[in-house]
Amino acid sequence: MQSILRDFLLSFCPAKVRQAWRPSSHLTVLHAAMLSGAAQFLLMAVVLIAQFKHYFIARSQQMAPHMGGMNATEEAVITVLVVLEFLLYPLSFFLLYVALEGAIRFVGSLVTAEIVPSLFVFLFFKLSDSTSRSISRGRQGPPMADAMERLPDSRIRIASATPMPGWNSSITIGIDGQWFEVEREERAQPPRPYVYFLRPAPPGKILRGYQEYPAATLETVAMKTPDAGLT
Repeated sequence: MQSILRDFLLSFCPAKVRQAWRPSSHLTVLHAAMLSGAAQFLLMAVVLIAQFKHYFIARSQQMAPHMGGMNATEEAVITVLVVLEFLLYPLSFFLLYVALEGAIRFVGSLVTAEIVPSLFVFLFFKLSDSTSRSISRGRQGPPMADAMERLPDSRIRIASATPMPGWNSSITIGIDGQWFEVEREERAQPPRPYVYFLRPAPPGKILRGYQEYPAATLETVAMKTPDAGLT
């Protein structure tokens, strides 16, 4: 019974969570996603229709004195506006979204055998993971400064404790008024496992992406020969 309940709860979770906490049966999770998606859609649809019925009757009574003499087209336009007005309320929008999510989860599991997670559960784990990383970084103290080593031919070797976002062969990097491009990337031992080799950008290079890299964040190492290592 506990394994069935566990698989049912995992049917709402993203794949990363299901990889960390393996379900007892993938087929059970798939069936749970199908049934819970259908139940989610039907329940939210019933609540949404009941809410709309109550809202529509109330708005009709309010607008009745002003609708005398309207033709069928004008009444249809008013009806559409009332529906849109109803859906703009936060609760109505929430119910509509949850109903649509349930329909997507049901269709995904039935047609493509894919377990579609709930957005709210996905955001919960995403926020939890982000918070855990922030706490971990806070305990580790300030990040270690990058180390720069000047190589022959005006090339630069930068070792970093963290990966450089966007650093690839198409990016142009500005350091102290000079333009460089990524020649290659390597992996090294901690504490600076991300190593980037930069070479001067050729004259007239078209900028497809640019980052100004602050040299003040670098821990400069003296120029070494090409076969020397970074300590």
